[in-house]
Amino acid sequence: MKKFAFAVLSAFWFAASQQAAACTISEDLTESVPLNYQGIPNSYRLKMVDLVSNARRWPDVEIQAQIVTNAYVGEKNAEELAKSRGQQLKEFLIQIGVKSQYIYVDTHLEGAPYPQDNSGFNGYLQLSVGLMPLCKGGCERLCDDPRITPTSKAIE
Repeated sequence: MKKFAFAVLSAFWFAASQQAAACTISEDLTESVPLNYQGIPNSYRLKMVDLVSNARRWPDVEIQAQIVTNAYVGEKNAEELAKSRGQQLKEFLIQIGVKSQYIYVDTHLEGAPYPQDNSGFNGYLQLSVGLMPLCKGGCERLCDDPRITPTSKAIE
């Protein structure tokens, strides 16, 4: 029993010590488009260029992208619309230099608009792109890099 308690305590200590050095690094963009809108607005594309430009400042990493596109049940051909939005965003990210093998697309059908959250977002929010660093051996070194501003940092 003592060995088990020691193992649990050791695992907890290890996890806590790892958490103390953790941070989150990302570039994120979420927006709504008019219902049934089939394209990606140029204003959103320009913001994506800025997003990728900021991510390129991360030293010695690959950029990975998580795309989430939504369509609402009331939109025409909602499932196809969500897939099309995701594919268009992926193609644009490839055009501006993100490697296709590091781009992940997730599509959803939604029944109602999102209520306002604590960051002020609400509405349909059909387009979302998040960029994160992909590091060999882990990204912990980026947490203390003076060239990078983490999105969040663990309380030490």
